[in-house]
Amino acid sequence: MENIILTKADLAKRQQRSVESITTACSRNPSAVPPFFKLGNNRNSPIRFRLSDVIEWEEDMAKKQQQVQSAYEQKMNPKWNI
Repeated sequence: MENIILTKADLAKRQQRSVESITTACSRNPSAVPPFFKLGNNRNSPIRFRLSDVIEWEEDMAKKQQQVQSAYEQKMNPKWNI
């Protein structure tokens, strides 16, 4: 698979988020977005995402969410022996 590069707008559309939320997450909470790279060293340098990294990150997040949901269901549905 060739390396397809996404902009913040592309990622926002893919994840149904606003571009502003992607921008904020990149600077304040980088773990809330897929791995990214900057095109330059300046503060306002454009940010890009590799599609392969985005897909991998989304799969990781889905797996983590499934684990959290499973743990929650086990906690909320205890097996009582009466």
